[in-house]
Amino acid sequence: MPLTLVSALRGRPEHVPPDFPDARASDSAEPTATDATPLLSGRVGLGPIAARSGAVLRAAWCVVLPAVAYGGGPVAAPSVWQHVLLVGALAWGASVAAICWTGRLPAWLVLGDAVVSAGLLIATVRLVPTEFAGAAGSWVIGWAGVSVLLASWRLRASLVWVVAVAEIGAYLLGSQLAGAEIESTEPFGLARPIADTAQAAGVLLALAAIGLVLVRLVRLGALNAGGTIRMRNAARRTDQVERARLHDRSVRRLLLHDTVLTTLTAVARGGLEGRADVVRARCTDDMESLAHAPRADEPVRTGRQVIDVVHRQAAHRGLRVYVAEGAPTDPLPAEVTTAFAAASREALSNVEKHAGTTEVGIAARGGENWLELTIHDRGRGFDPATARSGGLGLKKSLTGRMSAVGGAASVQSAIGRGTVVTLRWSAEEAAHVGIVPTPAIEEPSEAAPAGANQVDEERILADRYTRYGLLALAWIGHFWQALSLGLLITNWADYRSGWVALGGWFVLFVVTLVQVYLVTLQGKRGHPSDWIDRHAGWMTVLSVTAALAVLLDCTSAGLLTPANWPIGVLGWILSVFALRRPLWFDLAWLTIALTALTAVAIEWNGSSTAVAIALGVVFGAGIPQVGALVIVFELRRHATVAAAALAEQHRLDAARAARDAVTADRIQRDAALSRDLFPLLRALSNGAANPDSPVVRRRCELAAAEVRALVDHDDLTTPIATLDAVAAVTRSARQRDIVPIVHLGEGLDVVSPGWQRTFAQLTDRMLAEALPGEATLTVRGTPEEIAITFCFPTRTPAPQLQSVAVGVGNQLVPDRQIRVDIEPDMTNTAWLEVTWDTRSVA
Repeated sequence: MPLTLVSALRGRPEHVPPDFPDARASDSAEPTATDATPLLSGRVGLGPIAARSGAVLRAAWCVVLPAVAYGGGPVAAPSVWQHVLLVGALAWGASVAAICWTGRLPAWLVLGDAVVSAGLLIATVRLVPTEFAGAAGSWVIGWAGVSVLLASWRLRASLVWVVAVAEIGAYLLGSQLAGAEIESTEPFGLARPIADTAQAAGVLLALAAIGLVLVRLVRLGALNAGGTIRMRNAARRTDQVERARLHDRSVRRLLLHDTVLTTLTAVARGGLEGRADVVRARCTDDMESLAHAPRADEPVRTGRQVIDVVHRQAAHRGLRVYVAEGAPTDPLPAEVTTAFAAASREALSNVEKHAGTTEVGIAARGGENWLELTIHDRGRGFDPATARSGGLGLKKSLTGRMSAVGGAASVQSAIGRGTVVTLRWSAEEAAHVGIVPTPAIEEPSEAAPAGANQVDEERILADRYTRYGLLALAWIGHFWQALSLGLLITNWADYRSGWVALGGWFVLFVVTLVQVYLVTLQGKRGHPSDWIDRHAGWMTVLSVTAALAVLLDCTSAGLLTPANWPIGVLGWILSVFALRRPLWFDLAWLTIALTALTAVAIEWNGSSTAVAIALGVVFGAGIPQVGALVIVFELRRHATVAAAALAEQHRLDAARAARDAVTADRIQRDAALSRDLFPLLRALSNGAANPDSPVVRRRCELAAAEVRALVDHDDLTTPIATLDAVAAVTRSARQRDIVPIVHLGEGLDVVSPGWQRTFAQLTDRMLAEALPGEATLTVRGTPEEIAITFCFPTRTPAPQLQSVAVGVGNQLVPDRQIRVDIEPDMTNTAWLEVTWDTRSVA
């Protein structure tokens, strides 16, 4: 037996399909990296498919059994028990087929089938003619072979060998009983010579090995596919979680920009001086917006309600509003009106900050499934050609809000002639661009289709099942061919010219060896079935010719003995082609089967007994191949169902992980707001803090700088870890009365992971040397290194500052020498650049 085959039989994990209740693999609550349970469980698993394959085999024997048993002539010990045993066998076989067809293959059924087969083997003297009692080609051996296959598909390897040995023991006992009945002179009183007896025992052992190898290799295919899919899904899940977190932060970013940042900036710059009532109203409104989950920011559902919200927001900004009559009252999707309200708020903030006027006009018109809102002022205006188009307010808060729901925003302005902002949405236009409005922030939908993921997983599963199915069939065929050499030698007298049979054996051996080579080695450089297809023609012609030559070389008696081994070998050779060309397999194998039956009919002068026995021999030889092909075909056919199940499971896992991550982010973010921003906003809203006080305005300036640092970088491209690092830096700066200006340069997307932690810790230590004021931090990176440039006011001398940077850097990156470049002639402003090798940062 080839070494690869031996390894496949004894390796771990156990070959037992985990979807069976008593299999150890099913007891594990958490799948491991090598667990194929998702691929081999439930209605798409190996267990149900193996059960249905068993149903096919048992049902086929039940159909053929009457013709083979009664057409074979008088049995060695005729009695009524022949009929009782045959009827009982048929009834049991039909029951087994019916149960297996439901996809169940319980252990008790497998063991019961083995017991029935053992009983038939013991009673062989009452079931087969005298000259075939104990023969390896008798139908009783074929029936027992199915029991061994069922055991190998259902039980652990150790139990499979126990069943096989028990069947052999029953066969030997039956052979002795038959020998006593016919008064045999063979050793030990057996009905057949030792060589023939060994052949029959070898057939049962070989079937056990075939079943184990098939299940083992199919399971390895599932493990291989499962590992590939798990790695792909892990990457997809990580990406989906990251995108969900970034999306949630992006929406929060817009909310911070539209509310807190605008308010704090206005207070810090004195834009609301002497208007404490406006400050109180705006801070109260901002706190309410931030205190609720983003989905709660759905204040309106009609155009009229949009107008009301815009009017209230304008009042919070100290603007006098003129509202045109005729606002529509038709209901609209909540996410659409939310976008209108948010975009309008940004437009009003721009009026407050830039227009130089306190008057604004609002008009709305619309109908069923459409709305147009106009906000116009007669302020100083601006030149759109020279305006900064990449600003967050225009790009995201205004245009982005409307685009997200399938709407549009336009801004018309001219210097000295005011500004007109127009917001438009209609269901027809949104559908035209393929956008179905969804809430501004929503957890990943559990109704989302699997999409391309399922297609990829289906392709991976079908590919792995085909690869490992071909591997199993090719190696089994090679093993069977090697085993047939013993049959050829021990039955040398049953050939007219043994050398012709030996030549045929050699040709078939070469063909099976070529198949193994193509599947095992060449298959690594491409799909193995492609290599097989290229050589299928000459290999089929050569193998059929060699098999026919051996069969035609058989004597009359040899056609009914193991001398006809080419029938089984050819079946395994052709089964490799059957995965891609089933009709090819059917025609070629049917040719050899009909040739064998025709030769028997001619050689035995049309004896119905001989033809019936030959039919049992041919059928018994083809049954294992049929079972193997049914399993592989069914697995390939169920790749779609299995892929759908896996894609569904991945989607649910990813949605759950994303939901948990977003929830954790919100909890952390809300805690930060409660700690850093809410005390200041609460003091402004209840009048405890005077917005006209220089101290309060400085606090607002620092808080606005912290929010602005996050807002400037918190988009859908900046990693979560980077945003956390920026948040830590800005929080540290605010605690030291420093206004941070953070610039994230190019190349950070290719920097090795872990640099954010070093960046935050190093910056925190360097800011300890800074004086209150503005501190500029610029970060840039390459795949090999990262550099931070600091510019801040300080009284620390340059040599001491450099020493601090080197010491902290060496402490954070102990395995690499850090480099510090500093401006030596600085006065009260430090400029230094710290560079370190990112490959040393985990």
